[in-house]
Order: sequence, then structure tokens, then C-alpha cells
Amino acid sequence: MSIISLDVEKNSELESLITVCRSDSHINGLQLRKAHYGLGKILAKRMINDLLNDNITLVVLMRAGLCFGMGIADELEELGKKISVLFYSDEKQWNKEKGNWIQILENDIVLIDAVINTGDIILKLSKTMKNSKKIFFASNVLSEKAVYKFENKFLYTIRISEKSFKGSKMSVVKDGKGPDTGDRLFTQYELFSE
Repeated sequence: MSIISLDVEKNSELESLITVCRSDSHINGLQLRKAHYGLGKILAKRMINDLLNDNITLVVLMRAGLCFGMGIADELEELGKKISVLFYSDEKQWNKEKGNWIQILENDIVLIDAVINTGDIILKLSKTMKNSKKIFFASNVLSEKAVYKFENKFLYTIRISEKSFKGSKMSVVKDGKGPDTGDRLFTQYELFSE
């Protein structure tokens, strides 16, 4: 069990996509969505060697995890895995609908979020996966402050960041707040204050 971070395997394609995704890049909308999707595809190519079962269920934390998660899903399917995708928007909805998904929740599970800041939500969600064979985690960014929570888990991330902040409607990191990833992904013009 370990954390696998691709930031040690940097190449020009990976570095270019990471630059677009950085919280201080001031890049929003389509270009950011494409970068998240591309990073998801790259991460899936690394994950494939450890996903030994053919049937995999991806649980994508909405909304920030959507593009990254779909990149992972599409690449794993292209590589021959049978993929089911579930979307997690909140605990109440998940608990209400979880019973409908029992069969696919018995597969290996990959829980996906664009950014894992504290890890609390995704770890709490993992505890509801009692029937799964194996649970993996995937993120575009893992906060350095949350690394210790995943040391005994299977976690794949593009990079580990020393920055940790609460997502807010702003364009720079300041006073423990910074640009919200979900807002940046789905906002096509600058709405954020300095």
C-alpha cells in the first residue's frame, strides 16, 4: 500500500498540463477541463498495472472531479477494463441511492476527486464501501497535509502540493483561501476578485 505520485515522473506533456491546473495559472473553463481530462488519462495508464480485476467501479466526487474522473474512465476502458461510473454529490443522495448500486459496488472501487485537501470526505465515503474487493483513490492534487491519512491506502495522484486552502471565489491564494477548482473548471470568464 502506498501513495504513487506522478510528479516524480515529470515529462513535458505532464508538466504542461500541471501548469494549466495550478491554482495561480488564472486558466479557467475549457482549457482547464481539457487539462484535467488529459491528466486523468495519464494517471489511468499508471493505475492499470495495479487494477487486476476487469470490472472496476469509479466513484467521481462532483463537481471538481468530473473531468479528471472521465479521463480516468475513458482511458481505463480503452485499455480493456469494464468500467462503471457513479457520481457522488453529497452524503444524503449517496446513502439514498447506494442500495441500487450494490452489484457494481462489489467491484474494485476507485474513488476520484480533483483535489484532496484534508481527505475527510473521500475517506468517509470509502468507509461505506463494505462489499468492494479493493479500494483505490485517485486525485489530481493531494495536499501535503493529508499525505499521512493515505499512507496505508492505494492512492494515485498527479502531484503533492504544499499549498492547502479553502476553495473560494478568488483568483489568488490569500489568507487560507484560494480559487475553487470546481468554479475554475466550469466558469468561462473571470468572475473572481483579487
